[in-house]
Amino acid sequence: MAARVDLSTQACDICRKRKVKCHPPPSSSDATRCGRCARLSLPCTFLSPSRTRGPKKRTRTHVESEGRSSSVSADNGDTDTFKYSTDDLCDRGLFTLIMQDYLNYLYPLVPIVHRPSFQQFLRENRECKDGGFLSLVTAIAAVVVATMPSRFQLYQSYHSPLRFASRREMARYCYDKIMRLRDATYFDQINFQKFATSYLLYAAFRQLGDHNMSRMLDVEATQIARLLNLHRISEYDGLNCIEAQLRKKGFWLIFYGFVHNQLQNVLGERLSYLDPIILHYINPEDLMPLEVDDEMIFEHEVLLPPSPTPCLMTGFILHSRVFWAAVRSTCPESPTEPCPCARARDLSMQIAYLQDRLHNLKVLLEDIPPSLQAWQPLDAKIISDVDGGGRMADVQSQFASMRANLHVTHLWLQSLLIDQLETAQVHKRGGSASMPRTQPTADAKALWLQREDLCRQLFCVLYSLPQINLEANGLHLACKVRDIAASLLICPFHPADPEAERAAGYLRQSTDILSRLDSSECMVTMHLQTWVDTDRIKK
Repeated sequence: MAARVDLSTQACDICRKRKVKCHPPPSSSDATRCGRCARLSLPCTFLSPSRTRGPKKRTRTHVESEGRSSSVSADNGDTDTFKYSTDDLCDRGLFTLIMQDYLNYLYPLVPIVHRPSFQQFLRENRECKDGGFLSLVTAIAAVVVATMPSRFQLYQSYHSPLRFASRREMARYCYDKIMRLRDATYFDQINFQKFATSYLLYAAFRQLGDHNMSRMLDVEATQIARLLNLHRISEYDGLNCIEAQLRKKGFWLIFYGFVHNQLQNVLGERLSYLDPIILHYINPEDLMPLEVDDEMIFEHEVLLPPSPTPCLMTGFILHSRVFWAAVRSTCPESPTEPCPCARARDLSMQIAYLQDRLHNLKVLLEDIPPSLQAWQPLDAKIISDVDGGGRMADVQSQFASMRANLHVTHLWLQSLLIDQLETAQVHKRGGSASMPRTQPTADAKALWLQREDLCRQLFCVLYSLPQINLEANGLHLACKVRDIAASLLICPFHPADPEAERAAGYLRQSTDILSRLDSSECMVTMHLQTWVDTDRIKK
């Protein structure tokens, strides 16, 4: 009888499950674990009994990724072994469609991946062997279905349809799947991919109107962003060109949320990404991404076009400048701005500060490329075909989504500043916002005319763009439209005055638009307390 092969030459339990070669341990490492288990800090055991070769019984299986597994069973309790790590989400063809929808519709607005590398990793099925990439694509799937209801309906009618009854159900399953891929050491090592996963989950639940979950994920993404020093250009030394571009884009994505909280943190419950001191020392130009498409960026070089041409990153950069202008001066030569504490003590200083912010925002988009102007129809000749493969229609659609994002945000931020300016002026006069209104002052009339102008511009933008491009902006767009329209509810004029009649007309138009834009699956409670402090419940 042949001698039994020594255990050291057999695959360990984990390598046997994953059906990979079990490499012997390096001479300098723990000799009791194979190379893979030692690298992943996993227990290396040889306890599973040897089995007779031949076909295996059909049974409940596990989806594996880097030693982490999650039990998945079909509705009938009898499942064939999954070929891909995303098969528990959906059919492989449908998964590929969801990833392509991200690139077509959401990437221009949330460019949180390096597109060529991402597409290459998808072709290589990298998520089957890389738990980090599996988490990333799962988060992308969550944000796609959360943002675009019409695509979710299409996925449900696919020949192998989604098994989820609602967008929220799928987003929560994606979240649970990602959490199962983590262990106690997850935060010991950080990278941009982990930031991207947290940010995408935050964005997904915010799109769904699940503000409790989005708030907590926002904190996680914010913390990783701070640990990665996305806001410090001095910490970018040693990064390759791709990583530097990704981190600059990541800074602005998290900065958008920071500005939202600065201007709309009504309940004061959200933690801030930056404080006034850090913000003071940031030069926004240092952190602006390069104005080239991802296809021009490689690890060790960036290929610049021979002449400046509007690309997808052009819209992202303009959008970032709009957010910056809402909280800081866009002119580097401007004198030092008063700190929030000084403005809080001096209403005249606060009013001057808000008027300066409002003026800067108004003029910021006066000279931008025609392809991104508010109402000018797209001209194929002025848009670069970034893929070089005749996908001009897709690029035009992506520019249309960016136009909606850019100009609605531009108008919305102005509306918020007008709200603050109006409140400051009322307080300076010794009144309060809740006092009965009398004949409006000259300042109030001037602000009201600006509100009317914002509404007119808003309707022109929204009625000039296809519904699919508005939908790509998700619930954010509906919330911004609602905020602008809500400012018309407190009209300082008599109901019979022409201004009040125009306001009523604008509100009717806003209601019609919101009926098409707001497809949330639950009540929007952004400005309401949505959590329960159980320690305060009296028994």
